[in-house]
Amino acid sequence: MRRMAIIVAGAVLLAVIIPDSIHADQGIVSQGQGLRWARSAVTPFKTVAVDRSSGMYGGQYRQMSFGRREAAMPDFSDYRDVHAKKLGFFEFLLPLVDEENERLLDLRTRLNNIYEYVRWDRVVGMDDRLWLHDVIEEFRIPETDIESEEFWEVALRRVDAVPDHLVLAQAANESAWGTSRFAREGNNLFGQWCFRQGCGLVPNDRPEGESYEVARFASVSESIGSYMHNLNTGRTYKELREIRAAARRKGHEPEATDLAAGLMSYSQRGEDYILELRSMIRYNSDVIEEARTLLEDAANS
Repeated sequence: MRRMAIIVAGAVLLAVIIPDSIHADQGIVSQGQGLRWARSAVTPFKTVAVDRSSGMYGGQYRQMSFGRREAAMPDFSDYRDVHAKKLGFFEFLLPLVDEENERLLDLRTRLNNIYEYVRWDRVVGMDDRLWLHDVIEEFRIPETDIESEEFWEVALRRVDAVPDHLVLAQAANESAWGTSRFAREGNNLFGQWCFRQGCGLVPNDRPEGESYEVARFASVSESIGSYMHNLNTGRTYKELREIRAAARRKGHEPEATDLAAGLMSYSQRGEDYILELRSMIRYNSDVIEEARTLLEDAANS
């Protein structure tokens, strides 16, 4: 097989600079805290599965978000009925979670198609090579030789969806069902941190000498995208990706309760945190599916 290292134009070869106010997971734990570095919309790319020039999607997401993409966080503290509050929370977030997962699965489909070209020693066109460069940058893939099995192993482990029940359970847990200060003032559903003064909100109970802030996002969808990016790229969440990849190899759909085991470092509570997440996933599964049915009925009416 010919060597086919990715060739890109000089301008594309320039390193992508990510402002130091927002960090991806560095694999460093400080004082037992879980890793929640935030990757927000300041990142200068958001790869789509098809070329923007093709006109197929016009650079837009395939999954409709029912107008919620830039919508402000609703005031979930107004609810008095617990079931109605949960249903409203899931109804608001599900389309945004679906949208990001659709993007990830579209990227994965194109990756698999290119992988088949490589395996059969076919020429990979320049459009695909440039697109692969974007994927390498966004998903922080260290290997860049597309003939290398290591490249495809890492790429296909990182470019994948996160089960919606896991995302929603963590969002509920970390944001107190959308009522926390960080959710209301910063659209931050997952407690992600940033490290430049003014990049987010200062926690009231932040220990003396610490400089982190809880990241502020321009929209709820950015918070969701940042969270998924952390799970898909951070060294701390490698176990989660391996659990997901093992399910894929068996032809199974990855399960939320299984992937929760890979979040041990997300909270200093460790195993207790995992048990709580799994309980929330099981307890709220029916409500999530009820919310999905209501959304589908509304879309079809």
